[in-house]
Amino acid sequence: IKGQPGKKYDLFGYEVNADTTPFQGKIKKCDFYDDAGDVIVEMNLLNTPPDLVTYNALLERILNAKSKSSSGPIQGEDRFCAMMDVLEEMDHRYNIKPNAESWGYVLKVLVNSGDFRLGWATIRAMEMSGITPPADLVAANTANAEKAKANGSDFPAHLRKAAPEGFDTKAWGL
Repeated sequence: IKGQPGKKYDLFGYEVNADTTPFQGKIKKCDFYDDAGDVIVEMNLLNTPPDLVTYNALLERILNAKSKSSSGPIQGEDRFCAMMDVLEEMDHRYNIKPNAESWGYVLKVLVNSGDFRLGWATIRAMEMSGITPPADLVAANTANAEKAKANGSDFPAHLRKAAPEGFDTKAWGL
């Protein structure tokens, strides 16, 4: 199948719609982050692959939108895991590399949740990707770690008993 100049076609010769702007608007209007994910599904059904801006809009909604449950998070619901699923789809399905904005949403959700261990891992992943993590989020993650150390929750209690005397938990990212 011959395509027309300036148009994109998928593997099977179907025309691909590259106009993601209306979908970005739909995502930004979603009150619940599950609904924002449904917009990505709709895009795929309409042969409109998401781009980096669209994925970043989705990550922003995962960070800031409400959960569908009125009684709080549903058991097993995890914004970080949802974001990692998005980053995996970006990279493996569409070969779109997450940028500083993408990773910033991930780090912010970890800082907000107080998970300084995954925060450190995310900071390192950003640096390994050539992205400088935002200084305010690095400082907030460090503050979360210091708070945990001050109240004795910086190292899992069940492992504390097994760790040798003088074991440097921070050196191991624990």
